[in-house]
Amino acid sequence: MKLDKYSLALIELTQHVGTEHFYSKLKDFFKITFDFDELIVLQFHKSADTKLHYRYGNDGKKNMLYGEESWRYLTRLYVLDPFYRVFADKGKEGFFSLDEIAPDEFSNSYSSYFNFLSLTDEVGYLFPIDKDNCLHLDISRFGNSEKFSSLDKTLFAQLVTPIQNLCNSHLAMIGESSETTHSNVENVLLNFGKDILTKKEYQVCQLLLQGHSTKAIGTIMTIGYETVKMHKKNIYSKTFLSSQSELLALFIDILQSESLDKDVDHLSFYVDGQ
Repeated sequence: MKLDKYSLALIELTQHVGTEHFYSKLKDFFKITFDFDELIVLQFHKSADTKLHYRYGNDGKKNMLYGEESWRYLTRLYVLDPFYRVFADKGKEGFFSLDEIAPDEFSNSYSSYFNFLSLTDEVGYLFPIDKDNCLHLDISRFGNSEKFSSLDKTLFAQLVTPIQNLCNSHLAMIGESSETTHSNVENVLLNFGKDILTKKEYQVCQLLLQGHSTKAIGTIMTIGYETVKMHKKNIYSKTFLSSQSELLALFIDILQSESLDKDVDHLSFYVDGQ
């Protein structure tokens, strides 16, 4: 019976808390109920590179979070990941689906940067460790797979408390790793445009980078559509750019620079160099 397999997998998972096999057993537990192509366990930190704790991927699936693409995400691009932003900006925890939290233009804006994943659907958990740290369980389907069903998402959500408790116990038992690489990436995003844009233009700029449309920005900031368009026009005029995609491309180029100085506006540096 499936219930027997479920119970046995839960017992196995519990028995491996604090061991090197914990996340593998967590994958086995999820596999009893859900069909998925990848499970990634990440540790988000507001002032350090994202740490990859575990990765499982189905054989034969287009699933390439390693090599150069992995480095780009784990050290730089994570800052624009909707799951990371929900943690960093709102301090939220629990279960979320990408469709639920991603800005309305995210998939279009970031298609050229994340298309190597061939992503069909993505859901995940956010479990805070402290105010600056968060454990993220990322579960994805690729290629021709169907999206997670409403029932799947309901079941995932029902598991929040037991999975969070087990993960917290596991992290407490293994202790905090000293292998942390300090990062200014979050700081680079938060300072982007602050020295050359007005307060409202800066807010619009930040929302554009995250993948929000003009209409969505108006709703978030409670300002009119035409007002948002005016702020966008001013941003592009001041930065010698002409579109949201160019602004995003510039930010990602800056993110991948060797030196990311803290507490400076890298957009201002760019403009001064034009």
